[in-house]
Amino acid sequence: MLFLCGLLGLALSRTNIVAVILFAACYSILVYRTWLTESPVGLALCTVQSSLVLAFRFKYLTWGDPWFEYSMILKIMKSGLLSPVYYPDQQPALHTLIAAASTYMHTEAMTLQKFLIPAFSAAGILSLYLIARDFFDSRIAIASGLLLSVGTAYVHWISQAATESLGIPMALIAFYLSYRAFCSTRYLPAALIIISSLALTHHLTAIIFVVWINSFALAYLLFVSKNHQDAIRALVLSLSAFAVPLLWWSMRLPSIYRLVVSTVDKILPDRIPLDPAATIVVIMILIYASLSLLNDSIIHIRSRAHRLQHLSTPIYYGLIVLIAIGAAFALNFLLGRSFFALSYPMQFYANGLMMIILAVVGLRGFMNTRGIPFLAWSGGLAVLFLGSILKLYYFEDPLRFIEFIYPSLAVVGAYGIVSMVQRMDSKAGATAMALICLLSLVVAFPSTVFWGQEFPPGDPRYDARAYVIYHPETEIMALGYLRDHSAEGMLHTDRYVGYASLQLENITSDLSIDLLERKSTSVREKLDPDSFSDGIDFVLVRERMMRYAEFGEWLLKEKKPLKGDVIEKLERKTSRIYDNGEAWIYMG
Repeated sequence: MLFLCGLLGLALSRTNIVAVILFAACYSILVYRTWLTESPVGLALCTVQSSLVLAFRFKYLTWGDPWFEYSMILKIMKSGLLSPVYYPDQQPALHTLIAAASTYMHTEAMTLQKFLIPAFSAAGILSLYLIARDFFDSRIAIASGLLLSVGTAYVHWISQAATESLGIPMALIAFYLSYRAFCSTRYLPAALIIISSLALTHHLTAIIFVVWINSFALAYLLFVSKNHQDAIRALVLSLSAFAVPLLWWSMRLPSIYRLVVSTVDKILPDRIPLDPAATIVVIMILIYASLSLLNDSIIHIRSRAHRLQHLSTPIYYGLIVLIAIGAAFALNFLLGRSFFALSYPMQFYANGLMMIILAVVGLRGFMNTRGIPFLAWSGGLAVLFLGSILKLYYFEDPLRFIEFIYPSLAVVGAYGIVSMVQRMDSKAGATAMALICLLSLVVAFPSTVFWGQEFPPGDPRYDARAYVIYHPETEIMALGYLRDHSAEGMLHTDRYVGYASLQLENITSDLSIDLLERKSTSVREKLDPDSFSDGIDFVLVRERMMRYAEFGEWLLKEKKPLKGDVIEKLERKTSRIYDNGEAWIYMG
């Protein structure tokens, strides 16, 4: 009942933002009860509620990427074929599943996409719960799941209904099955199937999973494993995680294949004569084969590890220093003082800082052989993240690393929060966790979501993302006008309206989207009627663009609103063919 009432509150908030209080109350009580009962069912319900905030809060898809997925779904449904001729994106899992479900269920594809894909995140959270429970106990497992479900970077992508929304939970499922497969061949086939499917789901997730599985597996074999066959099974899983995506990309996504191979080539020493991919395979085989052969010696050395217990304290403080240095680099990057032009409100950092503090507190509990694999899991990806910030190698968007760090960080942080509240009354601990989850969820989204409005610059709650997280009815109506009139030509608009207009590009109409085709930072100039082509040009302007607009700047340059002289020139030299008060279409 709490679950349904919470979702009802979100749905009602579309017309009256006060209804969001109903969601906040029901969600908090659900978290409270889940903490007390340590119920995995309650954990799943909490996760589904947090993942569906945007789906129930807004009528249409949010942000930009989900609209790209939606256009791919429409391409499949229009052509009826999964072919490169009709289908340019070769990560087909989300698109084909939703297209098939929409066709056979006779349900609108957007509805299925925006509700089913985020809700699937519960499977990933439960996988993390099972791993944490196997290594620790159910209390830490519940805390891990709850912390991850409201992690800012994690919930940002999970709630979007993009390929990451499906890829991250699948990676967590693959990670859990891989861990079980280390110990038993019985889980090996299922693990291999899920790992192979990552290449069909999201290419970045498939790459990250290679780091996940190897960093965890190597630490597990060194500090936990008691059977030499574990190393052989880990080798099979690691090779599959690396080779299957490369094979798929070499056939269907050559640009991704070249990017991965060139990045690996930069990391490896210059004197190695082998192909970079072949070199990685050889290195994997040598490492895991050595660990299998030396298993008895490793176990013997491990049995004497208690003699090194006195080193745990200096190691602990050394790790804290490394965490502080890494956090300083990350914060400097997120504050927009590096090569990305970022501008987040201070409350945006609250959850991340809290997670780091909890991880520092919980770190002490991982200074043992069973905890080291989780530290390795975090450390492997943290090193890649810092390397991308420092430009040691090319990575288009280092921010994408953060959501993949959160699962391991949540486990370490869970140990921290459990140790902090264990001296408290159980109900007080449950109340603390409910407040942490609710506040983390609120600050994870722009003000439009829970406050129902945009705040002006200078207000502590100001967040530029509030302008673009949702697509209002007036924008969709303007796009519908172009579709209904079978518009043909070139459409000029900003990036976020451009994403929503992808459904018009050779699917429901015959428009080309200038910004998304050229990805140029000079697209703003294309709104000038003097630069129009010989064909038919349309310009779609929203009232929001007078305050915030993105014309190809992406994350590399500061966003600037449209100037009044741009609109004035459009009024003079083109014809305004549509006006609904908040969106205008000009034709020239």
